[in-house]
Amino acid sequence: MPNGHGGMPRFGSALFLLVILLVLYVYCLKAPGVAWLPWLGYPFAAAFGWRFAHGLHMRKVTEYDGAYSSEEAVSLAVNKYLIGSAAYAVVAMMVWFFIT
Repeated sequence: MPNGHGGMPRFGSALFLLVILLVLYVYCLKAPGVAWLPWLGYPFAAAFGWRFAHGLHMRKVTEYDGAYSSEEAVSLAVNKYLIGSAAYAVVAMMVWFFIT
């Protein structure tokens, strides 16, 4: 594990959730009579926002288990991550709402 992340791409989990959302969206288009189906996308959209925020704000400070990050850098990244994860989750759920 040379990068401290086990070989996972930077936005790997966010991309995986995006693929799940795309598959669910296509299925929603093919089965319009299933009214509850679009509701399944909201947790995935929220999780996408959360994982996107982690890849965007926490990647640098968690490299090599944070051995090369100062306490100040970690604190700033955590604050950005917490605010960003809430904001990105809400935006992703709003996008899901408007496309379904």
